[in-house]
Amino acid sequence: MKDNRALVNEIFILRSAACLSILLLHVLDRVYLDNSETINSFSVLLTFGTPAFVFISEFIISYSYRNRAIGSFWGNRIKYIFLPYLFFGVFYAAAKAVQETGTSAAFPEAFFTYTWRHILLGDYHGYFILIIFQFYALHLLFHNYLKKASPKKVIAGSFLINAAYLSFFNFVPPMDVPFADYIWTQYYWVPFLGWSFYFTVAFYSGYYYEAFQRLLVKYRHWTTVSVLLFGLLSISLYQLGVTPVASSKRIDMVFFTVSMIFFLYSHAMLLKRVPRFFTWVSQYSFGIYLFHPFFLAVFTAVSFAWQDLPPLLSVPVLFFSCTGLCALTIYLFNKLPFGAYIVGKVGISQKRTAQDPLKEIQAPSVKVN
Repeated sequence: MKDNRALVNEIFILRSAACLSILLLHVLDRVYLDNSETINSFSVLLTFGTPAFVFISEFIISYSYRNRAIGSFWGNRIKYIFLPYLFFGVFYAAAKAVQETGTSAAFPEAFFTYTWRHILLGDYHGYFILIIFQFYALHLLFHNYLKKASPKKVIAGSFLINAAYLSFFNFVPPMDVPFADYIWTQYYWVPFLGWSFYFTVAFYSGYYYEAFQRLLVKYRHWTTVSVLLFGLLSISLYQLGVTPVASSKRIDMVFFTVSMIFFLYSHAMLLKRVPRFFTWVSQYSFGIYLFHPFFLAVFTAVSFAWQDLPPLLSVPVLFFSCTGLCALTIYLFNKLPFGAYIVGKVGISQKRTAQDPLKEIQAPSVKVN
């Protein structure tokens, strides 16, 4: 069986793939503007990124603490994950207020409204941080119980809860309750019930890590088959209008996302070394996730520079330009004394991880459409 270094390889691949899928999803939105049904169908599959980050976060915690006591837990996570959540919540609140009001007298009110909605409700793309912090708390509360419980029963129960929750908001129209439209449109994303299946699968995958690896080796070919079948199912449901929104919060995406995670992980196990590009993306994945909407908005503002390019060229131009600018910004911020508290830390490199594998497993920069 592989040692801890193999785990690092697989996490690098999984995290970078999740990050790049989200970036590509939003680049396609900017370039095609929902005018291509083919692209829209493909975009459905790219939404697996956020639940994959939820899986990664719990998987690493479960593996890291399976044979040792949980000591200092919150400090680094508050400093390098939650503080950036607050910063970006305020940053994007200001950007939205400027876009909406310009420099008029209405700016302070708009800024205040967006700020409290971003921070308290997760009403911007950083909402995933509220999700993983809920699971941090749940892990601390229930890890002893989960270690003793039957994995099959816990995973099955969490799936039923997750499926019932998403099905309710997917198929039941908004009820006659206050703020129903907002809850059905967006807020139902935030409570942990909509992500509980990923949490339990990740917990037991990390806690029974060697058995998890053996299963993936044994059923590697089936992970490929399941990705193709569930991917086709999700696209079909989208095109038929059964689940007409490209979102990770669809009941069918639960099956595709878990299949994709297992597919990527099992095939990453075949690699002796992760390609440098994926290692690099993994290091900056948290910052890329948080910063990329800003740079895409900048590219939209200067669309005259690329809008005449054919989409097959403009997509990679925006994709790689945005990736590079996000990474550069994170790198420069981390050169400042308190920069990491603002935008998060640069992740551990593969070289440093190989010297001390558990540094990567415990790093708060392992994060999370």
